[in-house]
Amino acid sequence: MNVAGSRVGIIGGSIAGCAAAIALGRLGCEVTILERSSTGLKDRGSGIAIPVALRDELVATGYLPADFVTWAAVGRRWYVADGSHAGDCRWVQPGPAATNNWGELWRGLRASIGAADYRDGAQVGAVTDHGDGVTVDLEDGTRLPFDVLFGADGYRSTVRSELHPDSAPRYAGYILWRGNFRADELADRDAWDEILDSGEWITVGFDGGHAVMYPIPDFHASSADQLRVNWAIYGPCPDDLTIEGPSSIPPGEVSQASYARLGQLLADHIPPRLQPLFTSPRHQVSIQPIYDEIVDTYTQGRIALIGDAATLSRPHTGSGATKALQDARLLETLGATHREWEPLLAAYDEDRSCTGQALVELGRRIGRDQVEHTPPWHTMSPADFEAWTAGTLSGETLYFWAADRSGEAQGVGR
Repeated sequence: MNVAGSRVGIIGGSIAGCAAAIALGRLGCEVTILERSSTGLKDRGSGIAIPVALRDELVATGYLPADFVTWAAVGRRWYVADGSHAGDCRWVQPGPAATNNWGELWRGLRASIGAADYRDGAQVGAVTDHGDGVTVDLEDGTRLPFDVLFGADGYRSTVRSELHPDSAPRYAGYILWRGNFRADELADRDAWDEILDSGEWITVGFDGGHAVMYPIPDFHASSADQLRVNWAIYGPCPDDLTIEGPSSIPPGEVSQASYARLGQLLADHIPPRLQPLFTSPRHQVSIQPIYDEIVDTYTQGRIALIGDAATLSRPHTGSGATKALQDARLLETLGATHREWEPLLAAYDEDRSCTGQALVELGRRIGRDQVEHTPPWHTMSPADFEAWTAGTLSGETLYFWAADRSGEAQGVGR
């Protein structure tokens, strides 16, 4: 069947869904996006970092507006707490990235979907592949026929369960604390101003985990001077929290006991000078249990997966949004060569299945080395650190601090 002129449904209207809609619309498809949320996605503010080259490509090709705002990171500094106020900045590592706000990235893509039919509040009840097409039944009784269907419905994907009934995200055994707030709310700007001057985001290593912080543009920012403080901390699950199946604890639902555990973690492991960068009120803090999953195929019949609905990598790789955007760009590129769905989906599957598996394996190595079996941060020399980094990456170039292999981590502050 010809790609051009076909009816394509996309379940999920976030970053992966919007990017896919842009790509498929350019291939001449009649696109309908089914997003289960009825309240909109624009106010989500978690930080995302993407490769600079990908940001430039998305702007140049019209996926994002020309005035899309990002903060330019040139690398990162690694700290350990040593009992001093400032902590010990032990290594500076190259790694350019363009950081942005999830909500603003989504809004930029959403504005570029063209003639696609975007439907909020569309709750999917069932998906049926008939061989020559796919039917989607919504919970309100609406039945929608499509020639091809893409699942872009995230890590708890219902479409993935159609292709891989035995597949489910696997809990890694630890969690990620998240928070962000406007930079003008900082009680102490000392460390923040240094980050802005250097262009280097920070990581704090400790036994059993690590913390990261980088600036991101604020909502509706017109320049990179309008920023939010975006932080995340990997560590053990709080004692009062039981992980039962794929889930997360959104802002406003973190318990007082869990929040107290976060406070103790900050006091024990984050140097006092850096603590203001990780301090958010309880109602603005979320908890994300870490999962991953590998699927051996992205396609089956007339159904395909994209983004986290396919292979799910741990957020260590910084590749959730990046992979989804690259999935979509590949669809557009392949469509210029393959005019029919069968060869296009076969080529898409072959490429993205391999890439997705590599990302998951990389995320598992980073989780092992930065959370589950952390190194002796205080005694590692620059050479030790470089060897540890190389062992974690195992030759991959999918991670930001592998993007520039011309520079090595340098020891500082000794």
